[in-house]
Amino acid sequence: MFSRIMIYAFVLMLAATPAASQTGARVRAEALFVDAQKALSRGDYAGAETILKDALKTDPTFTSAIWQLAQIYESRGETDYARELLKRGLRQEPDAAWAREKLTQMEASLARAKLADARSSMSAEKWDGAIQKLTAYLEMRPNDDDALAAMARCQVEKGNEDAARKYIARARAIDPDNAEISSLIARMETAERRARIDRLLAEAQIALLDTAAAAPARARTALEALIAADPSNTWAQERLADLKRPAEEPPARDAKRADKPLPPVFAKGRQTVDRSKVAVAGIGRFLLTHIAFFMLAAVLCVLIIDVRRKISRRSYPLEGTMALIPILDIVSLVNANLRTGRLIVVGSDAKGEIFFDKGEIVHARCEGLTGKVAFHKLMDIRAGRFFFHNHLPNVRRTITDPLSLLLLSMKPHEEPAKEPSKREAREEALSTRR
Repeated sequence: MFSRIMIYAFVLMLAATPAASQTGARVRAEALFVDAQKALSRGDYAGAETILKDALKTDPTFTSAIWQLAQIYESRGETDYARELLKRGLRQEPDAAWAREKLTQMEASLARAKLADARSSMSAEKWDGAIQKLTAYLEMRPNDDDALAAMARCQVEKGNEDAARKYIARARAIDPDNAEISSLIARMETAERRARIDRLLAEAQIALLDTAAAAPARARTALEALIAADPSNTWAQERLADLKRPAEEPPARDAKRADKPLPPVFAKGRQTVDRSKVAVAGIGRFLLTHIAFFMLAAVLCVLIIDVRRKISRRSYPLEGTMALIPILDIVSLVNANLRTGRLIVVGSDAKGEIFFDKGEIVHARCEGLTGKVAFHKLMDIRAGRFFFHNHLPNVRRTITDPLSLLLLSMKPHEEPAKEPSKREAREEALSTRR
């Protein structure tokens, strides 16, 4: 019987222990709170802050310490910390109307400051800082379409188009007529159109350089797509006309020749032949019989000369920026297609030329350097423009290695070669001039 009573007493003691412990924590927290008030009365705000933090460690639910600590932070201008403490206290005491009103006022002031800071960062083109401040602002004002538009612009400037579209969609759902959003959409569409045109231009240039049997058809398709995207592109129109001209010129020339009347000189010549037919009957009959053959032979000669002239003058212009086509791809393409000509490379800090003979690199020069050293320096250029012409001037051969060995011999940092001697420079100038 006695043992049973002892067990019941022990159980009741265990049940009462949490409440007693909680009560003891509150008592210690209240004592610390009184010490904090004394520190505040002495003007010791730092000491009061430390004591109030200890009180909250002792009893995290002690809202009096929360309110007092929030006021200290607000007085020092640390509104972010004060705001978080007010939100924490309201989660424990939702009916504290004064705290809710204070939080509303504080968030309004803080939001204005965050938005002003974000606009200032945008004016200075500090997009990362602006994004951080706008994120904090949108946590307090998630339905501000102007702030959403500003965030979308920052994302566009950073190149995050997917994120920008999400903010644009949120802003348009709130205000479909937002002027900044409309301007931003137009800017993104223009950039997308420009990027598509640049891509089509690169595809057309590569197709024009290719020598495969299906290349002309592929080049025509690429040029037509480029003209559809950019109707004012005169370069694409001229290249497409060049591709169509060989198929269109012979029928047009034949039709024009068929409609042209016989020149008067031939009529007079025929009358002369008729008058002298008795004297030179044999010669006249021969000429009359074979005149069509002679005319046909003359026409064929003219056509052959014209075609050979066009073939000799025909070029496959290739130009563009190395942001779209790296210089290594251009060199590999010229090599694979066995092209003969000169590739001019113009970079921000260097410029030079690479010479090809049936795809093989025979010479290179760059900023006073020649041979493999010049080739390696040109291959290090990452930004700039390039131009390929299918005319190979008479140059001295300085490179005998194939492209594969040239690429294998490239180093991350090529040591500059010594300056060429006066004799080598004179020979180089003479060979180029020839």
